[in-house]
Amino acid sequence: MSFKKRTANAPKLPAGSRISAYNGQLLISTGVPSLDDILGGGLPVGTMLLIQEDQHTSYAQLLLSYFLAQGVACGHHCAIASVDESPRQILENLPWIAEENRSGKEEKESKQESEDDKMSIAWRYQSLKRFDSGVTPRSTPAPISQPNKPAGAGSPEINFCDTFDLTSKIKPEALENAKTTFISPPTCFDDNYDKNHDDYELLMKDLQSVIVDGGFSSLVPAPPGGERNALRIGIQSLASPNWQSKNPEDVLKVLLALRGLLRFSFGAAVITIPSYLYDAAFQRRLQHLCDAVVEIESFAGSISHSAASYAQTYHGFFHVHKVPVLNSLLPSSTKLSVLSADGSNNLGFKLRRKRFAIETFHLPPEGGVSTRRTTPSETKEEKSKSKPDGKTSGSDSSKGRLVSSLASLSMDRSTPVGCGSTPKHKDPLEF
Repeated sequence: MSFKKRTANAPKLPAGSRISAYNGQLLISTGVPSLDDILGGGLPVGTMLLIQEDQHTSYAQLLLSYFLAQGVACGHHCAIASVDESPRQILENLPWIAEENRSGKEEKESKQESEDDKMSIAWRYQSLKRFDSGVTPRSTPAPISQPNKPAGAGSPEINFCDTFDLTSKIKPEALENAKTTFISPPTCFDDNYDKNHDDYELLMKDLQSVIVDGGFSSLVPAPPGGERNALRIGIQSLASPNWQSKNPEDVLKVLLALRGLLRFSFGAAVITIPSYLYDAAFQRRLQHLCDAVVEIESFAGSISHSAASYAQTYHGFFHVHKVPVLNSLLPSSTKLSVLSADGSNNLGFKLRRKRFAIETFHLPPEGGVSTRRTTPSETKEEKSKSKPDGKTSGSDSSKGRLVSSLASLSMDRSTPVGCGSTPKHKDPLEF
């Protein structure tokens, strides 16, 4: 008689997710490898990430588009809410995954640049590891998201974090297969517009129906052997002047209610807020109600920063105000992060033509790298021109230069100088 171990048919984990090695929390990617590193490997499921917008740029909206594009690539359900812009238009303008031929070309170019930049100080330094201030963007697979997958299966492998190309838009076939829910409160241009309605109340009703009715709540048991899906909520420019409410502080109730819903669900939210419209006290209240808070400060609106030498390398500062702490006393980023493991907050971001990256901020070398730090020496022709003509000796020329320098420092004798009304001598320096 053979023995067979009896195991429960546990539901499979969502595709494109993985377990944290620090606290066992389920993680999903934000689409930006460096931001995943700052958060401790990814955004934990059941948490909210608040991005404080910059006044002069739209870098916060770019991070939100990365988050939603990664959700579409992984097959997650994306709920998009916005009043300033149509949610469908946000979906259609998402970036898409970089093609293999393009990524191979970029790797070849980066390899060529690294070979050209080899240190020529001493031969023993060339074998050392090259200093890198950022996180290398690469597509990391999530093998635990599809357990017991048969070999040679036809379905493509789903990565935890893909490499996106900002120059390419989302494919039409990806738009057709995307699982989305658009949440857009009525505006004054709509026929069913009501002046007394509350946009925050309508937003919470729609989000609650998506979480509960969509099967993303962890309180509702999943069918045996079934695979759960993850929910991504993206809210653009919450608490902007276009959101109509009875009280401006109703946004605090929205964040508190959404945080309670996400705690018992397989979902995560990324919210952008124009915090520059509010005072520092209200900003701290917003930060207290969220699990993770980051702020983008670009150099575009600052004359002092834009004129500095480091503005040629970075496009702004990236401030980390809060990181998620779940099922542990310390955040996982203290052990797993490369950029913020030491607790320092000296980060900057770059926006290249094809990607967005967060790196450790470093000041450029003093004097710059393209300007001369020392004055050039005189050439032979200049030295020959500076020599005196004829038979004048070197001592006579030096005496002449000394006399001319003293003559330039002499004072005008015609102007009376002294403490009294009239000086006693023509020259006040005569004693």
